[in-house]
Amino acid sequence: MNAQQPIQPASIRFKLDGMASLHSAVAMTRNLAFLQDLGLEERVLISTVVSELGTNIIKFAGKGELKLTRTLDQGHDAVEIVAEDRGSGIRDVEQAMQEGFSTAGTLGLGLTAVRRIMSRMQIETGERRGTKVVAVKWLDGQPRSGQFSSTRLQGSGLLQLEYAHRLRPYPGETRSGDSLVIQPLATGLLCGVIDVSGHGPEAADLADELAQVVTQAETDDLEELLKLLHERSRGTRGAAAGLAVINRASGRLTFAGLGNVHIRVLGANKWRGVSRDGILGERMRHFLPQSVALASGDLVVMASDGISESSRSSSLVRGSSLSATELCERLLEESGKRTDDASCVVVKCL
Repeated sequence: MNAQQPIQPASIRFKLDGMASLHSAVAMTRNLAFLQDLGLEERVLISTVVSELGTNIIKFAGKGELKLTRTLDQGHDAVEIVAEDRGSGIRDVEQAMQEGFSTAGTLGLGLTAVRRIMSRMQIETGERRGTKVVAVKWLDGQPRSGQFSSTRLQGSGLLQLEYAHRLRPYPGETRSGDSLVIQPLATGLLCGVIDVSGHGPEAADLADELAQVVTQAETDDLEELLKLLHERSRGTRGAAAGLAVINRASGRLTFAGLGNVHIRVLGANKWRGVSRDGILGERMRHFLPQSVALASGDLVVMASDGISESSRSSSLVRGSSLSATELCERLLEESGKRTDDASCVVVKCL
């Protein structure tokens, strides 16, 4: 839009009654005509807010509505997002705004993530009369007209990521029985390692098919994705898999896995994820999603058991100056087993 012209209001409403309708709303938000003059990062931020507020509606009220409007707000070119539901309301708004607080066993990141991203946010709620959240993001640094009279609650920065992945087939083979998933999301990044039992062409074919199951699914819910992998693996030689989602707005990683895939975070506080025992297609227990906060300088490493978990690469240190690609190559060279396929994903938090 021309910065010298007034912003013409444009809006869209999304009726939400389940996760399918929410995923559709998030996907549509990224392609709205009245947002196409914005950069990719701005559209990702706005999609993130739609995802977070919509998830709250589904989890706490079951259904509701989201409205996006491109408009002027106190003289600023802005996007306004209004989320409304008729649920039971929020008993203690201040407590709900504390990071990690949740009444539904979730991570409690929705409202705190929205507050980080948006320029201002207002919550109207009450028991038995639902909740209305009005969140506004200014898209310019200075007002176009009128008076500037509001205070920005927090900055709108996202956790910056650099990532890479590498596969090395079993020695003597040309294809790997491992497969890797790297998929940018509206809210961040989905990454995964799939390790099919054995090696060779048959294992490689199944590994490729399982990776497609993840990339073609209309969800980024880790438990749902692992269930889809389990169903596709029935009647096959089986596989192990680990999946992680990094939310760039909240700065948290969530992981769930089954079998011999390992993940660790090398940061100020070292963290190691735990995969449940089992084999996709044969034995699948309830998953154990785990979460950890990430910070600039942290290093996330996920790998199949073709890379020794016990060996310590001198390159894998917090704040490493090496690129993610270089770290993947060093990891394969220093810790890759010569008796198996080997694969890894490395994510640097910048």
